[in-house]
Amino acid sequence: MSSICDSEAIHLVAPHTCASRTHSSCRLSPASYRLSPAPSTLHPQSINKRRIDISYRALKKRFIRVTQMGPPQGSPWKEWSLYVLVAPVGVWLAVLMSLVILMVTALQAVEWVLRYVTMLGSRTTLRTYMGCTFTALPSNDDRLDFVICRGPTYIYGHTIGAVKNFCKWATGGFKELTLLSDAEVLSLLMTSPIARMWKVTYSREGRPVSMVLDMGDVTKGDVKATDISLGKGHYLCVERIDFDIETSDLSVTLVDSDGLARVVHRPMEEMCASPMASACSSSSISSADVSDEERLWNMAKAHLQGLIMWSIVSWSHNWVHFNLLDSAAALTPDVVPKRSVLRALLTPHLRFTPTINTAGPADGILNPQHAEDDTLKKFLPWKVQGQTAQQFLAKVAENCLQHYLKADETTGEKIVDPVAFPPEFVTDRLEPDNKLQGLLPYLDFLTEVYKAMEVYAQNLWVGEGSPHSERIIEHDIFMQWVRHIEQSVGSLKGLSKVDPVKLLATLLWTTVVHGADHDVCGRINTKWMMFGSAVPVDWDGEWQDVLKGSLFGTQLHAFRSSTFISCFGGYKNSWFTKGADLLVSPGLYNDWNSVPCEQTRCRLRAHHGTLLASLHGISKKWGWLSDVAGLPASVSF
Repeated sequence: MSSICDSEAIHLVAPHTCASRTHSSCRLSPASYRLSPAPSTLHPQSINKRRIDISYRALKKRFIRVTQMGPPQGSPWKEWSLYVLVAPVGVWLAVLMSLVILMVTALQAVEWVLRYVTMLGSRTTLRTYMGCTFTALPSNDDRLDFVICRGPTYIYGHTIGAVKNFCKWATGGFKELTLLSDAEVLSLLMTSPIARMWKVTYSREGRPVSMVLDMGDVTKGDVKATDISLGKGHYLCVERIDFDIETSDLSVTLVDSDGLARVVHRPMEEMCASPMASACSSSSISSADVSDEERLWNMAKAHLQGLIMWSIVSWSHNWVHFNLLDSAAALTPDVVPKRSVLRALLTPHLRFTPTINTAGPADGILNPQHAEDDTLKKFLPWKVQGQTAQQFLAKVAENCLQHYLKADETTGEKIVDPVAFPPEFVTDRLEPDNKLQGLLPYLDFLTEVYKAMEVYAQNLWVGEGSPHSERIIEHDIFMQWVRHIEQSVGSLKGLSKVDPVKLLATLLWTTVVHGADHDVCGRINTKWMMFGSAVPVDWDGEWQDVLKGSLFGTQLHAFRSSTFISCFGGYKNSWFTKGADLLVSPGLYNDWNSVPCEQTRCRLRAHHGTLLASLHGISKKWGWLSDVAGLPASVSF
């Protein structure tokens, strides 16, 4: 079978550039050229036949279809027969884990009592790693609260859930991973958290004409993504994605394990034209049915499906956890009085954050990360990460600093970038004449949530706006709080220069971004789920090699990926909070009972009611993508 490059001329093309202006996030390196087929190989007469509808309605329809596919199916009777045999193992694990949680709770309670009896304090401490701020150790209060209220929600996923996934894997349940259609893959790139990585190019009239998703940004820095993921059994093979909005020309740049990059273009007409992705099965697309061009494209698309899940979990999402929220959660008790409005406002949005932000990067038995040469990684299915805990932290630090900081124009010192409050993808969509609405629905959804949060923050900052109305949030306490964070955290220097309303709104909004990222990730964890690729790029291979490999290869990786998501991917309502920690809970702020003035409490309840009405409206409009009514108010999982 001949290679596509054997019959097509190859030339150097510069990346898309803006005719008149460039989107604020379009920062392409002048040196980022790529190999591409010559223009003569693109057939203009075929463009209309291969055009992908990226209207809001079409993207919504495809997202719903993909997320409703259902899990892989092997042999149900074999799966349940095996489950009956090994179910006692899951039950015993659940009992054991419950006893461990009870023991830890008892120890935490004793420590908590002793602390008050002996008048010894315990506070959340911070640490700095590669210039970024992380929680070093949660306070006793935080740990006790988390163990009681959130700890039990992890029992099922680590025990019975893991055993169920094991039975599915052992009976062939993960061998039928689906190759999605071209339109469905593109839709997921535009309706999932990875959408934040797109760089948009404009025409002279200000109309979006093309988009680039450059994973080269991920591979820059001291710890390259290719270094940490191109290991045995875990590969990151996609370097770049280009999409021409006007012609629907879609291309993927693949990189093999030797570092050789190659651009693979979408064929003129898609092999699988069925609107249902499940039609693209191994029986409907075989090597005998497709051209070499189509074979390469299907293989590239299979690797691209793995990139989507890898990026959501390991790159585009992690800035929402750390640095800002870590610092706010640790330092708020130092300077913000318990009976203040600001403390009452921040507490439910920072609850559980210190504990979850130390558990996420940890490499313990029940944690998602692993140490170098950790033998447990081979036996614990939720440890699917390809990098060690230290490498994971390094990439988190790099990502957070890129998101929150910029170089001072005078001194060159790294300071807080006001543009990050909120991020550019939000501010660009807040402009009245912007033409971005509808292009990337996930970003449109996050923008609407931010608008609601900014109105809420504005109301609390200026009161009702009349000359005689009193401000609700104590401005002096707020500025003291911001300056304390700025002076205590080197990675947030310059925070006091950020507009107070935008800073407060962004902090509250970031917790929603966290929940929405997890929610969407869980929804698209369906028949094509894969956390990266289990095999490297094989230029002579088939897409089935990527999605339908051996029992101890691709299928094992799919089993581990699914278990990881079931353990850590979604919010599970706690038996103890009973929904009171949800973003739309009327009792989120405990009826503002900690605020001493009744008149102030009434005003707070009114403004909170306005926010709830806005959030319910967003839930009704965007529930197909991510339902804010089911998201927690803090980083709690």
